[in-house]
Amino acid sequence: MVSIRSSLRQRGPAQAACRRGGLYLLLPAGLVLALAVGCDSGPRTGDIKGKVTFKGAPVREGLITLLNPTEGGGAEARIDDEGNYEIKRVVVGEYLVTISPLMVLKDTDPGKSPPAPVEKPAPDIPVKYRQQGTTPLRAKVNEGINAIDLQMTR
Repeated sequence: MVSIRSSLRQRGPAQAACRRGGLYLLLPAGLVLALAVGCDSGPRTGDIKGKVTFKGAPVREGLITLLNPTEGGGAEARIDDEGNYEIKRVVVGEYLVTISPLMVLKDTDPGKSPPAPVEKPAPDIPVKYRQQGTTPLRAKVNEGINAIDLQMTR
């Protein structure tokens, strides 16, 4: 049986140094490869764009909230003055959707307590769409761009 040392001596000092140097070059390359293979880019996501309407007319302000009842998590976006909303990088899945009025600070008990957040009046967002337990709105988010219009009737 020939030992590694004797086989290195038989090949000459230049070849032995090259052989050892090659080993040292392979170790970092292997480490980089292991890290790259082990890295996870995270969950699959999609972007959502859409319009929010009530009886066919755009809702001019509010907040869209997506809630995933099985996986947990969610996302939010404000509705612009034309009824449009956009949410980027939403985890792929099925969501419950609520639409709620924006909040404002209001002094409900002047001089006795600090201002408290209260909903702005929003006659174009019926109460049933504001709560998880009563909203009929659902959204399925797939990878890529999703067009999801939200139509409220009453």
